[in-house]
Amino acid sequence: MLTPDITIIHIIFVSISMACGLAAIYFWVKVYFETKRGSIAWLLLALTAIFLITTSIFPSIAISSQDTDITEMILLFMGFWSAVYTGIFAGAGILIFQAFETIPREKLGDFLIEGMVFTSSEEDNENIPEVEQISTLLSRSTLIEYTPKSRYEDSVIEISLRLYGEMVNTVLVSTQPRTAMYKEKIGDLMDIGAMKFIEISTTCKEVSNEDGIIKLPDDELDKFFELTSKLPKGCAVIFEPITQLLIAEGEQKCYEFMSEMAERFATSELLLIGMINKAAHDEQTISRIEGLFLNLAEEEGAKIRLIKGGKEEYIRFYVGEKFYMEPDVEVILE
Repeated sequence: MLTPDITIIHIIFVSISMACGLAAIYFWVKVYFETKRGSIAWLLLALTAIFLITTSIFPSIAISSQDTDITEMILLFMGFWSAVYTGIFAGAGILIFQAFETIPREKLGDFLIEGMVFTSSEEDNENIPEVEQISTLLSRSTLIEYTPKSRYEDSVIEISLRLYGEMVNTVLVSTQPRTAMYKEKIGDLMDIGAMKFIEISTTCKEVSNEDGIIKLPDDELDKFFELTSKLPKGCAVIFEPITQLLIAEGEQKCYEFMSEMAERFATSELLLIGMINKAAHDEQTISRIEGLFLNLAEEEGAKIRLIKGGKEEYIRFYVGEKFYMEPDVEVILE
């Protein structure tokens, strides 16, 4: 039993705890609704206040009660209550850790305040395009230059998902082992008919279709134009293996192939996006390939910077690996 003086002091502290806890619940819930689609962390803080209030009230009941059953029940409840809240905070920690891995560091503050709805100043909006503007930025032929240390595979995935979100049919041309990686990451787009994969292969002997991926022998590149001859107007073609072709086929043959591709796609009003490893070739070779494209871009960390074809623009990596799709888009490729 507590002495009268200790009881009075305890009641004062419990009263302060309840008042502050109720205020905390009120304000954190208000913060959550003010941020609308903000982080659920704000609601977790409100729940924390409830837990802190109970930790000051229930022990006092347990101490003052003479009934052993009531005391045991309160102790069991407190143990259960503690397990629930530590589990919630463990889950919150996982969510925040994933945010650090998938959200640009400079946007983490915006994520906590507004969830995935990022805002920016009017000045920033002039330089950084909205998601709906990506197909407009790449509406002409674009060459994206990368280095061995850059995240160019992420660029391919990001652009593919962005184009799907804008209802733009896409054909991705690649080589192994990246074809397998792309199929793992964005193969759902291929399954629903929103995207087609063409693999330039060194092992197959004739054009074939294996698991939905069109295999094109590297010694029959001329058939590439037969495969793409019936693509609908506005379709995007992401051609990744320019560097591999330069090394395997030689500069002149690769240049002639890319030149014909640029000309054919421009006539058919197709969107051509090429990828080249700038560090793997000399300046003269890079310059020749650059001359085939109207826009030039380069990777800079978690974004793509357009450096030619208009004012400087950026395409930031926002989409990530998880996304939702509606199976109502079809691309024609024969």
